[in-house]
Amino acid sequence: MMNYLVVGMGKTGESTARFLLNRGEKVLGYDDHKKWSDISPNILNHPAFSPLRPIDLSKLNRRKIQECIVSPGVPSYHPILAKCEQERIPIVSEVELACRMLHFPLIGITGSNGKSTTVALIGHILNRAGFSAFVGGNFGTPLIDSISFPTSYQWGVVELSSFQLERIVSARFQVAGILNLSPNHLDRHNTFRDYFFQKRNIFINQKKEDRAIVNFSIPSWHTQLCPMIRSSIIPVTGLGQLQEGFYWKNQKIVERFEGKERKIDCLNWHLPGEHNRENLLFATAVCRVVGVGVDQIEESLSTFQGLSHRIQKIAEINGVVFYDDSKSTTPASTCAAINSLNGPIVLLLGGRSKIKDFSEFTQYLSPAKIKMILLFGEDRELIQKFIPESIPTRLFSNLDEIFSNIRSLVVPGDCILLSPACTSWDQYANYQERGEHFFRLVYGNS
Repeated sequence: MMNYLVVGMGKTGESTARFLLNRGEKVLGYDDHKKWSDISPNILNHPAFSPLRPIDLSKLNRRKIQECIVSPGVPSYHPILAKCEQERIPIVSEVELACRMLHFPLIGITGSNGKSTTVALIGHILNRAGFSAFVGGNFGTPLIDSISFPTSYQWGVVELSSFQLERIVSARFQVAGILNLSPNHLDRHNTFRDYFFQKRNIFINQKKEDRAIVNFSIPSWHTQLCPMIRSSIIPVTGLGQLQEGFYWKNQKIVERFEGKERKIDCLNWHLPGEHNRENLLFATAVCRVVGVGVDQIEESLSTFQGLSHRIQKIAEINGVVFYDDSKSTTPASTCAAINSLNGPIVLLLGGRSKIKDFSEFTQYLSPAKIKMILLFGEDRELIQKFIPESIPTRLFSNLDEIFSNIRSLVVPGDCILLSPACTSWDQYANYQERGEHFFRLVYGNS
């Protein structure tokens, strides 16, 4: 029996604790924010589980704790992690722990935007093609849960955040890809360079026979990335053509290797935006690499519905169309949403920002497309400083206040787009809760 410390008792932390307890281990649980009464009773009341309170941190040492499992939401500079490092207690992520126990190969996908949609699409194609695939990670079900499932999986398709990759030691992803990179989570990573290197960890334990899917659309970073990769590189681009790899041409994906071409018809692909086209390219490259046929991919595209809270059209009321893009917690993701729609757009923007400088974002906002910006949440005044004067802007405390005034601000033909470019944590538990609140407000004000 070993003694583990689980830091962060949210969804991932609870799954980790449950897994360890079921294996007969002892678990200390720690969380800054969650009430112990909110933790699952089968964990809290387990005889081998104990809650650790801040006052007890001085008691932590290597004799009492053999390993610390940290959840994605816990910053690396947290005092409890500093104490573990001081006491030389190994710190790993839930993904690292899970990978020690898995008996199926993994497809790992990371990036700043589009991870969830890409992972869901890969899983959809694989399962439609007859492969048995677990789909989860940062999106949906924690990877650690898959070990307890009775299904015999052929592949695991895992979304990975920079936080999960931060504590990778030996975890190996037989197929791995970085979709894109833009400044993100700089409240956690000191610099963009730090963020880049955390993302790069997805390739760090690959072997020569593994595959790395690399976005060649951005030369400035793929030229830095490729020399660091020891596995076989599969280039992907949504811009132009490639001598070898996967690229987009005339509503088709062209697969070109060793002078031979195959074309995958994408006429059945209906998710809007260039960013979703990039997600499709990555998913197709992954599925072809693991052996899915062209016909199977083409058939799967017509049945993929996308994910909730990702540029999701939820209503058209009196000629006004409402879109829920609550998942967009970065400016880059919000830009992608704006580019996916035709104006005039009334943009709902705000929350708790991951950055403090919105100048690069707001230079892309055009009054020809953005009719008005309605700012809400904790950082509304910060964001307002960067909005061009040519775009009318109003400040509100929250979404409820916006919807109390919405009738007087819109006319038939407008698109109301909730795409906050910020996290939801100032007013909501997560982006899903924010999106669901938006949904209720839309139908409550019809």
